[in-house]
Order: sequence, then C-alpha cells, then structure tokens
Amino acid sequence: MEEKRIDLLGKVCPYPVVNLIREVLEMKSGGTARFRVDDPLALRSVPEELEEYDDLHIEILPRDGHWEIEVSRD
Repeated sequence: MEEKRIDLLGKVCPYPVVNLIREVLEMKSGGTARFRVDDPLALRSVPEELEEYDDLHIEILPRDGHWEIEVSRD
C-alpha cells in the first residue's frame, strides 16, 4: 500500500488545496496521503473540493500547532 507524507506547513491557501488535489488525483486505489497544514482555510477547503469523489476518505487530525489531513482511496 502506497503512503505519502507531504509537508505544507507555512503554505497559505490556495497552495495547500491545489497541491493536495494534485496528489490525490494521482493516488492509486489503496493509497493514503498525509498532509501537514497550518492554514485553517485548508480545513474547510479540502473537504469541499474532494466531496465529489466517492472513493476518498478524509480525516482531519489536530496536532501540536497544525493539522494532519489524511486522505485515503478505496
């Protein structure tokens, strides 16, 4: 199973969302990507942008001073 970790700390929207979508569209079935973000706008924008993809699961986890957005594909 493929798992990527992408650090987007210090990047402001729309950069985190654009980068995340690009990575997710290339993700194969069974893949997982974890994105570290500290821009609160990404927490709203990412789920909105990915809601049309039925095969994706999104989890947002608070961390110390940032969030980790985990996206996995069925």
